[in-house]
Amino acid sequence: MSKCPECGKTLKLEKREISPGVYSNVEVCPGCEEEWLDENEYEELRALFKRKVFRVGGSLAVRLPKEIADAIGINDGDNLRISAKDHKIIIETAP
Repeated sequence: MSKCPECGKTLKLEKREISPGVYSNVEVCPGCEEEWLDENEYEELRALFKRKVFRVGGSLAVRLPKEIADAIGINDGDNLRISAKDHKIIIETAP
């Protein structure tokens, strides 16, 4: 195990949710509670959730990773509301 760059205590390995639906083993400092993730592991995690847009008829589509759908409770057949703000896509469950 390595040492915390902030306080010098020995880091411990824990599984943590680093963003909604994305879990990873991170090193956690028992002293200052800082979390540390190896840069290579971070890039590998980001690559797992990278998706390519494809054409379906006259529309564009993208598949949602199961982990993200599970994290926000989206199931097959659910109605969704899709909007955009600040060049980001917002997906919400709709009644």
